[in-house]
Amino acid sequence: MMSRRTHIAAIAIAISAVIVLGATRAIATDDGYKLVVHPDNPVSEVDRDFVRDAFLKKALEWPNGQTIRPVDLSDSFPAHDRFARTMLRKTPSQLKSYWNQQIFSGKGVPPPSADTTAAMIAYVLANPGALGYLPSDANPGSLKVVGVR
Repeated sequence: MMSRRTHIAAIAIAISAVIVLGATRAIATDDGYKLVVHPDNPVSEVDRDFVRDAFLKKALEWPNGQTIRPVDLSDSFPAHDRFARTMLRKTPSQLKSYWNQQIFSGKGVPPPSADTTAAMIAYVLANPGALGYLPSDANPGSLKVVGVR
């Protein structure tokens, strides 16, 4: 039979585990940004590798044949760092180096950069093939937020 003290300790450990697992799940599901597309884009979910390839300009078209127009947030946003690390699997300095190599070799230029969330929203609204991201707490307005699988 379990003593009262042991029973209380077991309950405390169980509660702590639930709290830790809940916090881990919250961190894993909220990367600090949300992907956004033009409201007319038929896509509701994208593959993580597709997004990475789009932002590194290795994928050039949406499944419907429309040109992908990625747009980045400026590096003054914490979401920029999180996006680079989690979605592109590069540190900001690795991303800068990647684009310097692309520019130097004549292979391409980086996506345009938005200095404000309003500029990001305006760019995506003006470009039906646009793919961007906003800080998770930003209001996307009429943009469509897409899921990532």
